[in-house]
Amino acid sequence: MANLVSKVAGYEDTYKGLFLVIENTDLVGFAIAGATNGFTLADATLKNGFMNNWMGVDIYVVRSGTFVTDTLGTTTVSNASHRVFGVKGVATYASPRGMQFEEKSITLKTGKEIVVFGLVGFKAWSQKAGLLVDITLA
Repeated sequence: MANLVSKVAGYEDTYKGLFLVIENTDLVGFAIAGATNGFTLADATLKNGFMNNWMGVDIYVVRSGTFVTDTLGTTTVSNASHRVFGVKGVATYASPRGMQFEEKSITLKTGKEIVVFGLVGFKAWSQKAGLLVDITLA
């Protein structure tokens, strides 16, 4: 976390706040670190569970396996094995388009279950790209 914060420290836009997007499988490291470091943090983590803000960075968790690989022109891009860290408010949010849904039968019940999903992403201006960090997992 200290290395990530240091990558954007000193920029004017950091007053907007910082964020980190991780997968649910990454929570193990945060839980262990929270429960074993310092009295106040350890007590809070053990009592309240996962802390959603570390070192002033808001942490957002998504389910593993929700990332996709796609081809944009001649470039293939993938979010798999990537996490994103950065300054809040420097990227443009891409809202879901073409919401998709499925109807599924429920075993031993009457009625149907409806599943709705849409793809969401973000786009950053070139001038602000330095305020976002693409974390590639080995």
